[in-house]
Amino acid sequence: MEKLLNDELNLKILKDICSGQGIDVNISELSKLLKKHRNTIRDRVNALFKNEIINRPTFPFNWLFSEYPLMVIARADLPRDNQTKKFIENDPHIFAAFFKKDEIYNTFLIEYHKDIDSHQRWRNALVKDGKLPPRETRYPSDVMYFSNKNFIKYNPGQMMQLIENDIGDHRGIINNYKLDKLSVQILKKLAHGEGIKTNEYFLAEKHGIHRKTIERRISKLLEEKIVLPPVCRFPRLLVPPDYTLVLSLVEIRKNPDQITNVWQADPHISIILPASTGRYTHLLFSSFYRVKEHLAWDENLDLRFPGCIGAIWNKYLSPSMMFSIAQQFLSLEIIKLYLKPFES
Repeated sequence: MEKLLNDELNLKILKDICSGQGIDVNISELSKLLKKHRNTIRDRVNALFKNEIINRPTFPFNWLFSEYPLMVIARADLPRDNQTKKFIENDPHIFAAFFKKDEIYNTFLIEYHKDIDSHQRWRNALVKDGKLPPRETRYPSDVMYFSNKNFIKYNPGQMMQLIENDIGDHRGIINNYKLDKLSVQILKKLAHGEGIKTNEYFLAEKHGIHRKTIERRISKLLEEKIVLPPVCRFPRLLVPPDYTLVLSLVEIRKNPDQITNVWQADPHISIILPASTGRYTHLLFSSFYRVKEHLAWDENLDLRFPGCIGAIWNKYLSPSMMFSIAQQFLSLEIIKLYLKPFES
């Protein structure tokens, strides 16, 4: 696998397909699948992109989790100035940032790193390089560590089902755009990789090689799971537009398999990771249109599995709190690092 990432052509193709170059929606295929005219499909697809309901298709860079197997969730006390905002936007380790007042902290960060040692060296370098003020001028961060290698569930595409399930709550209006039944059907298709095409001819012409070479290289990247098949995802990846992201630490006392099977089928939940923080056993990333719906969901889970759920820690991160979610940025920065030796 490492050999594939030490090949200049592979890396150039990887950079293209992970940024969406040469990848597009297959209007003809969607037209056949949904039995609608091509122009009707095209109009709906263009509207979904224009109104930022979903992003354009890309190959997800699955190697990200091998390159950075450590997830860090941190509550931080950071200045609210342009320098700090610029640092958050441009740092290749910050996956997501939320401006949220929580006790003595004002920022909630989700970071990706190689290991604990590299994370600590990164933190020290931020002060040394002047990106953040000295620690004595702010409260020390509160940090939790999780492994990106042990996903119990990773399925952001499943959340597309929420848009349809919650139609009675948001009345089909997402990002001030009115979704109809066909738009929702298209969303679900694109989220699962249906109706998406790769233009090997475009990529072959760009790199001056044969189309079959492009096909073989991409097939190998898929085979080794360096990338996953192309899909469309929400702009905030882990949460649909207008929805609240909920991070939960949950203690399961009994019947963990039964409970995680229920979570696997639940479209509210995009990510489940094992946890070993205090008494908690699982970390959940979930999305809800209203906070009260999550509170009811919590209660129903407790009633369904009496005596099985212990302590729960919830953090509600609303759309207004979000500053940045940048998984694609992190992925492309890693690919650029691999390409750097070839630039000389």
